[in-house]
Amino acid sequence: MRTLKQAAVILLAASLAAIASGVFHPAKPAWYEVQDSADLRWRISVDQAKKLVEAGEVVWIDARVRAKFEQGHLPGAILLNTEEWADLMFTNQEALQAVLDRPVIVYCDGSGCARSDEIAVRLRELMGLDPVYVLDGSWQDLKSGQ
Repeated sequence: MRTLKQAAVILLAASLAAIASGVFHPAKPAWYEVQDSADLRWRISVDQAKKLVEAGEVVWIDARVRAKFEQGHLPGAILLNTEEWADLMFTNQEALQAVLDRPVIVYCDGSGCARSDEIAVRLRELMGLDPVYVLDGSWQDLKSGQ
């Protein structure tokens, strides 16, 4: 019985030390998913996007599916999504090459949408467009300013 109590005390002490280390250690790992800082540099808020629009011409890329694009989109936006990537790239190739020197902002259905991130990466890596930002917010907040 005494050995069992000693083992329980040792186990409790080890557990408390592990919890304290996990909470207070300066080099503790993140307990939640952290975005890569390299990805964060390409995020742009609605307010920053409005300022960029005021400063000059911006190219809008809509990364949503065609049905949602046809229901509504920003004026002048180019449809470019993952489902129709090859066909849409062929259709819009000249328009994209004509804007190599202008900032590009990709949007979809809001901040939680990963489609715009994927399209932005493809435009940077395959087309050589720079800068290509991802809208961090709703594109509908921009409609009134366009």
